[in-house]
Amino acid sequence: MQKRVLLVDDESSLRRSLTLSLNQEGYDVEPCDNGICALKKMEVYKENNISLDTIVLDVRLPDIDGISLGKIIKSKYPETAIVFISGYTDTANQREIEGLNSTSFLQKPFSIQDLTYQFTELSKVKSTATQVVVGEDAATQQSVSAYALIKLNKEADFFETHRKLYFMDNVLYCDATKGDYDIFLLMQSASIEGCKHFCSTLKDEVEGIDTVDFLEVGMPVLESSLQNVINTVEQHKSDENIIADNPRDLSQKLCSYVLLEIEREKLDKVYPILRLNENIVYCDYTSGKYNLVLMVAGDYFSGIDKFIENKIANLDGVLKVKEYPVINLFEM
Repeated sequence: MQKRVLLVDDESSLRRSLTLSLNQEGYDVEPCDNGICALKKMEVYKENNISLDTIVLDVRLPDIDGISLGKIIKSKYPETAIVFISGYTDTANQREIEGLNSTSFLQKPFSIQDLTYQFTELSKVKSTATQVVVGEDAATQQSVSAYALIKLNKEADFFETHRKLYFMDNVLYCDATKGDYDIFLLMQSASIEGCKHFCSTLKDEVEGIDTVDFLEVGMPVLESSLQNVINTVEQHKSDENIIADNPRDLSQKLCSYVLLEIEREKLDKVYPILRLNENIVYCDYTSGKYNLVLMVAGDYFSGIDKFIENKIANLDGVLKVKEYPVINLFEM
């Protein structure tokens, strides 16, 4: 399962750089600019029964002293690991931090390697303990999904490579596309480790594959009121038969995959807008190089292009947009 990090720091540039760097290292990051935001997010995680691995916590925050906030967190979630960070040297603070279980301290500036090393060391300390933030029962875990974004080499037999991928076990959907990715493959397994293993063996098992980029599919952590709004609208669409029995059956439509890089702190605003738009067939939250994978459908590709330009690219928080029209191989 993907590791989740709560990042609490009032410096926006540091939040952005650490979020991006940790995303690239495979962590899902929830950034907060103050202590109140952090406590609210932790409650949302608990309400949604979602695990939280580590908190990165600045010692100096605009609303709550970071050491005091750490003590509050430890009183409610004693097994949660905390990495305190600070641009100031204060031996008194460091002594207080050392008195808390599963904590460490990093002096700013530090590298991403320094930070992930602290994660690893803290995980060893609590490896035998139960994460209090988590209430997940392994026996009730559902299957997980992930995307493999595939580039073929110049010598590949496109049709044969696509056919082999299409009929492989664990593959739900396999679409040929135009652009710097040739194939979008959606896989499913009992665990994320199973998806990663499947993805890592593709180049050896299927001839013609050059590179494979992996995107884990998950659910963003949203406040319960916002999640309830999304559920209500989607239930209404289902009741009104607006949503088809198989929403990915696009045999009567042209469609494009759209990869989005989103400013993480704007996700709460961007995600519901896209999730509930009737022109977007589905909106998957992912981790890796991109935050969202969309499927946009229309009668003409020019109309899809215009929709992406007018309704997606200009949303506040959207940093990068890449479109990949789906190819109907039977029409080639």
